[in-house]
Amino acid sequence: MLLSLLVGLALALRTTNALQNTKRQLNVTAPIQEAAASREYFYVGGEYVSDNMGGHVYQGQMYVERLTSAASPRKPYPIVFIHGLGQTATNWLNRPDGTPGWASYFLTRGYDIYLVDQPIRGRSPLNIRNPNTSTPALSVNSAETVARTFTAPEKFNLWPQASLHTQWPQDSSEAGTPYFDAFYASQVPSLTSAALQQSYTVIATLQLLSSSSGTGGTGPAILLSHSAGGPIPWLVADARPDLVAGIVALEPAGPPFFSVLIQTGPARAYGVADLPLTYEPAITTADELTRAVIPAPAGTRDLIQNCTVQAEPARRLTRLEGIPVGVVTSEASYHAPYDWCTVAYLRQAGVNVTHLQLPEVGVHGNGHMMFLEKNSDEVAEKVEGWIVGAGVGGSN
Repeated sequence: MLLSLLVGLALALRTTNALQNTKRQLNVTAPIQEAAASREYFYVGGEYVSDNMGGHVYQGQMYVERLTSAASPRKPYPIVFIHGLGQTATNWLNRPDGTPGWASYFLTRGYDIYLVDQPIRGRSPLNIRNPNTSTPALSVNSAETVARTFTAPEKFNLWPQASLHTQWPQDSSEAGTPYFDAFYASQVPSLTSAALQQSYTVIATLQLLSSSSGTGGTGPAILLSHSAGGPIPWLVADARPDLVAGIVALEPAGPPFFSVLIQTGPARAYGVADLPLTYEPAITTADELTRAVIPAPAGTRDLIQNCTVQAEPARRLTRLEGIPVGVVTSEASYHAPYDWCTVAYLRQAGVNVTHLQLPEVGVHGNGHMMFLEKNSDEVAEKVEGWIVGAGVGGSN
């Protein structure tokens, strides 16, 4: 018992020292000032399921943290933040050095925000009581994978734009350095089945938005998603377009039908999601989405050169047509070569989508984790500018 206590104290001291070292390294010396807000948390979704031992456990629930802005004037719609693979709601609270993240940024501008841990992730646990019961497969990215794809792509140059990455602290981008270690400590196992993850999260998000949540529901909201969380807004808007005021998709899972670069192979059988979407003319299976290949825009050799879209005449995603969508792509991310293809697919299907390419609006050097990087507030400013310009963010 004493040994365990001593080990725990040593680990706690090491963590505290790492955070202090990170602050010194990044010249964070002033007290951290978070945005003023009131806070509550609750759960949505989930159901009791048999544990095969004569009892029941709760499964599929989603943790929600609501932060109510103290700023004035208040914005007309709240923002629901939906994280990506291996992540939790902590993505939005702070950067790895403890400085304020996007939660504070948007709170100071009058948005109420909802932060979620997707089901079977973080504070939305996988409940395992009977070891003889089969459980969904989980995986977690290694520190080396995170460095190659998120924090230090410029050191590996696995895609043409990787060398442009400058916004993660470059002397703290791999294991054993404080900024990286603080970030990697937040990584959690994720379901390996994208379809299962989307199913759980869509059900819970619909309950969050609607009055059936038991908390009154958010009502119409802006859905802000990242990476593997990208299909969630398409699916939620498809089910209840009246509850989605707008969508901000930070480098959403793509391109259509196939994964490229980091992972390869068939994916997203319904184009931009692994679960069925409502197309017009209607389909009964994903195989009815006939495909065609289009080339990259002329003179863009750093992009993937072949993009799979629908064969013409293309079916339309009619339930998404009235919702403003912004797809955000950073300069140095592995999404930079192919997000154009996701945007082309959505436009072909009749979706009102703007492609906000950060280097085109003067924001340079970002990777896939743009909201955790040194200039994250600059990125947030461009995102909020699009929200306001799309007519769903009130006025500044």
